[in-house]
Amino acid sequence: MSDKLFNRVYEDLIDRRKRILSGKINCIPWGLPRFEEESPGIEQGKSYLISANSKIGKSQITNWLFVFNPIRQIIEEGLDIKLKIFYFSLEMTSGELMRSIFSNILYLKEGVRVSPKDLRSTKKDAPVSPEILELIIKYKPYFDKVEEIVTFIDDIRHPTGINAVLETYARKNGTIVTKKITIDGQEHDTFDYYKPNDPEEYVMCIVDHIGLISEEKQQGRQLSLRESISLLSSKYFVRLRNRYNYIPVVIQQQAAASESIEHGKARNNKPTLDGLGDNKTTQRDFNVILGLHSPFRYGIPTHFDYDITFFKDFIRFLEILGGREGGAGTICPLYFDGAVNIFKELPLPNDEENLRKVYRKIENIRKKDKQNGKT
Repeated sequence: MSDKLFNRVYEDLIDRRKRILSGKINCIPWGLPRFEEESPGIEQGKSYLISANSKIGKSQITNWLFVFNPIRQIIEEGLDIKLKIFYFSLEMTSGELMRSIFSNILYLKEGVRVSPKDLRSTKKDAPVSPEILELIIKYKPYFDKVEEIVTFIDDIRHPTGINAVLETYARKNGTIVTKKITIDGQEHDTFDYYKPNDPEEYVMCIVDHIGLISEEKQQGRQLSLRESISLLSSKYFVRLRNRYNYIPVVIQQQAAASESIEHGKARNNKPTLDGLGDNKTTQRDFNVILGLHSPFRYGIPTHFDYDITFFKDFIRFLEILGGREGGAGTICPLYFDGAVNIFKELPLPNDEENLRKVYRKIENIRKKDKQNGKT
């Protein structure tokens, strides 16, 4: 490939076309067919921000879209990519994340609905069954693959430390090509482009959530949380994305003022760019900003013609809040089962036959939960 910028960009367009014609991919599909018409999936060199109010499922939708679904496609569908995920878990421990993956896989592979709380044997009279433990062992090769792909990091919380992990990986797994520029008569070497050892590799960095990062110290001064968020989002993540084609994924909570019931009703419970907590300027740094909302939490009876009084907590709405390539306002209704971290695109409201199948599934879950003493 030529060193000239025009030639590199043009040849990349040709290569991407050839990839599609030969059956390869240029993004990891979301697994949400209608939503993919507007946003096809996870792309190299794109950054993603996910926002919602507290306890709506920000971490769960992030895990589903950026961890569980990509890994499932690699293992089960033979998706021909290499995936590496650095997961900076500032809220949950790595053990909690792995238990969530146990629950998800047992449901997908065996139809067994057991929550992470049930796996922990928290109830005195309800220890996890030997059969469940045997199933976890049965799928150990699956979980080994997860650990091969995902590096869980819960002891690095400051922006410079997070950046250092990614910079180190980039330099070990590719080559930085420099060019000479002249400033005030002085010649300097500067970054030109990056050649990864494996162009098929997708490298993600997930931060859950950005409001929990440690405040940075720079030049003897303690930065505020807002300044520290800007350092990570606007400086480090923009550079990692632009230089190395990496994929920053950040969870950011909506501001506390957005949590009130009346405020939620007034704006139909939808997260907004203006409602981003701790630092609203992050919206400038990301290619795609997604919001997740739950009408049930705010007592809204119907939403986009879905009967929330029936679905209750089994429904979520994923929305593109903003993006550099359009799509803002695109809504994706989702079936949600929080116990096993499952999201599926719901049938449209007028698809009565397929909606009835969803209703029956929810009714069966509620019936079994009632029998097991759960509410």
